[in-house]
Amino acid sequence: MKPSFWLAFSCIKGVGSVTMRDFYNKYPYFDFYLLDDIGFMERVESSFKKFLDDDLIEAGINEANRLLKIHDFNGIKVISYESPYYPISLRFIKDPPVVLYAKGNIELLKNMDMVAIVGTREPTDIGLKSAKKIASRFVDMGYVIVSGLALGIDTAGHEGALRKEKGRTIAVMAGDLTKIYPAKNKSLANEILEKEGLLISETPIGKPNTRGSFVQRDRIQSGLSLGICPVQTPIKSGTQHTIRFAKEQERLIFTPTILDIELEENAVQGNLNLIKEGCIELTDPSIYEKVDLKMQLIKHELVKKNEVIKKQKYIQSNDRKMIVQPSFWEI
Repeated sequence: MKPSFWLAFSCIKGVGSVTMRDFYNKYPYFDFYLLDDIGFMERVESSFKKFLDDDLIEAGINEANRLLKIHDFNGIKVISYESPYYPISLRFIKDPPVVLYAKGNIELLKNMDMVAIVGTREPTDIGLKSAKKIASRFVDMGYVIVSGLALGIDTAGHEGALRKEKGRTIAVMAGDLTKIYPAKNKSLANEILEKEGLLISETPIGKPNTRGSFVQRDRIQSGLSLGICPVQTPIKSGTQHTIRFAKEQERLIFTPTILDIELEENAVQGNLNLIKEGCIELTDPSIYEKVDLKMQLIKHELVKKNEVIKKQKYIQSNDRKMIVQPSFWEI
């Protein structure tokens, strides 16, 4: 059985996140049968057509089938760009993942109400308590908690979600999903799966991990989420990458109020800078309602953008007197 066109296309050498995003946004209805439509192919932009050579397509299909087989063997779903499980919020970032690998409850990816709880690996005790409390509060408001499974604030964010009966959390991993990192959090990863959560990565099995993988992971954490809360972050910290991506992606950023007894702590100096920039502070319970409203406005804009793509797909399908039904069998 053939994989979906978009999974095969993602496996073609030279196809990256920007090419995938632009091609899909231009031709969301594209499928294998259009490769034989000479009239249509003549109108395809040359920047995309160069990837649609017969040999390249065949190589893409072979690689896609290999990925499907090895990930299925390990209980991991392969979510290609056109899949109904590919998060709407990720489609519209500058460099969306061409493929997502997911283990656990993939239905969570259809829920746009997500908040990222992130921060330093070396938090204070107050920071750990705050991360758990904030995560639990957003779970009560109907949000899924996103974080990176790192030690420190990330761990506390996941735990804050899991301590609620209906708490769900997504761990965004830098490496492939067969290698839990850090090893100290293997039990936490298992608990996330046991409690209907999800582990995701853009790294396929067999691809080596690099330092850059962690930075790239950060854009997915913010991209998945409507807002991010860097609970504690030094001025120089990996969390600053997530903050930068969140700003680029026009996500809401908010921070706990910093207590007087912690003003000199290195772990909160990045937070103090955010507050100086006008970042929302979670000063009292009523602020959560304000944050929720602002995030729902972000969600509304993302849904509107996605409706434009869906409408284009529907119109083009009808113009060809057929309904295009992409193959989602890999999900």
